[in-house]
Amino acid sequence: MRFPLALTAKIAAYIVGHKIRGTRKFATVLQLEPLHTCNLTCTGCGRIREYSTSLKDMMPLEDCLGAAEECNAPMVSICGGEPLIYPHIEALVNGLLDQGRIVYVCTNAMFMRKKMREWLAEELRNADRGLRNELDRKLHTLIAEGLVSTSLSSVLANGCTGMCTSTGSSGRMT
Repeated sequence: MRFPLALTAKIAAYIVGHKIRGTRKFATVLQLEPLHTCNLTCTGCGRIREYSTSLKDMMPLEDCLGAAEECNAPMVSICGGEPLIYPHIEALVNGLLDQGRIVYVCTNAMFMRKKMREWLAEELRNADRGLRNELDRKLHTLIAEGLVSTSLSSVLANGCTGMCTSTGSSGRMT
């Protein structure tokens, strides 16, 4: 299945509800760009030229959450340049989850490991010892056996948080 069943069911229920109510037009996804800054300078990417005057601009957290509430789409795709550079990304994701949204982070995954390490450190500080050791063993085994790359292991671990993640990598796994 391409998408998790819970995600598919939530979107389907949302669409059916609007169809039953006779709503002609409604948003299903909010594409939220809290910033245009990116940590890469990919050849051919128009972002650097197109957004040269606003690369340093950032949406305040309140505006991001307000836009999601105003749009009322069940899914929010956080994209832009590189959303993990956004200083309030954790608060933004938590705020969107508190609103009952499906959160999809479009990232190049360069900062995913660091962000996941920070998140896991916080979670594990609050977790019991057995859970901490079990999770640490599983992630270590995946990387040590070469089954996944470190960025892919971060994406897999990210799945434990309930967030969907997309990477823009064009490389292939060996």
